[in-house]
Amino acid sequence: MNSSHDAALQKLLGEMAAAVACLDREAAEQVLESVQTVEPESVRVDVLNQLLLMTGHELHQKVAWEIQQLGSPSSVPFIRQVLERGFEPFDYTFSESGVIAKWFSHALAAINTPESIALIREFTRSEDKEVAEEMAYRLERLSL
Repeated sequence: MNSSHDAALQKLLGEMAAAVACLDREAAEQVLESVQTVEPESVRVDVLNQLLLMTGHELHQKVAWEIQQLGSPSSVPFIRQVLERGFEPFDYTFSESGVIAKWFSHALAAINTPESIALIREFTRSEDKEVAEEMAYRLERLSL
């Protein structure tokens, strides 16, 4: 990474942290909108990966969708962290774990590297039955 990359990353993450601290959903959405236009793409991916792990905002589904669209292999370790930590930070969605797991199964399938497919396979053995079922379903859809 270079200094302009780091500066852009820190600026956007700082803006999101400020929005979260003020409980300002509109500001958080504006930050995410600005992330969607960041160039180079590597900065966009790095910001999205960090936003996936950041708590306090309610945009994780949108962040996961953006990660899916970009399909960057660098997102796999971040998705792993989310899957390993569990979905308690996403309680605000009132969604079942299988629904949330679907966000990540789609992203991992779109990334489509040996590492992303291995992560889907790994979580077919999740103790959370809904997560395991979603990951098994995704493998089936990928014909793997």
